[in-house]
Amino acid sequence: MQPLTFLTVASLLAVVLGEVAVFKKCEPAADDICTISEVRITPCKSDKVCKLKKGELHSISFDFVPNFTTQKLKTGVFWANGAVDVPFAELQEADGCQYTTCPTEAGKSQQLNYSLRIGKKLPSGKFQLKWKVWNEENSDQYCCFLSNIRIMK
Repeated sequence: MQPLTFLTVASLLAVVLGEVAVFKKCEPAADDICTISEVRITPCKSDKVCKLKKGELHSISFDFVPNFTTQKLKTGVFWANGAVDVPFAELQEADGCQYTTCPTEAGKSQQLNYSLRIGKKLPSGKFQLKWKVWNEENSDQYCCFLSNIRIMK
């Protein structure tokens, strides 16, 4: 399957099957730089904490409006742990254009879609997931949200 076709199908499935997750914007992310309107995590049966099982495939998608234009995006997932963000090794500083449309246009709504398998070696417990998408050429231009997840056996 061609990458663009796969991205389109994945986007449609995420919209249809995705379950809206509770999220909040990262501090000090400014709304005048980027707005995130909805986050979907599949599965997510709870309105407070999304429960993800080790070894299973999960999808995360979110709608955002960047108020900046760029040819290249970076994206990363982190465990927000107080003052230190611990990067998720599999998606640390990835090419964001693999998961959303590039180039971005200021003021134009976009959707980022990502599927991940939770590794069996990850610790179980409740974590605050931090997702960030940023302009590769200007890291001050970024979108960011936090959501609570529980990793289970």
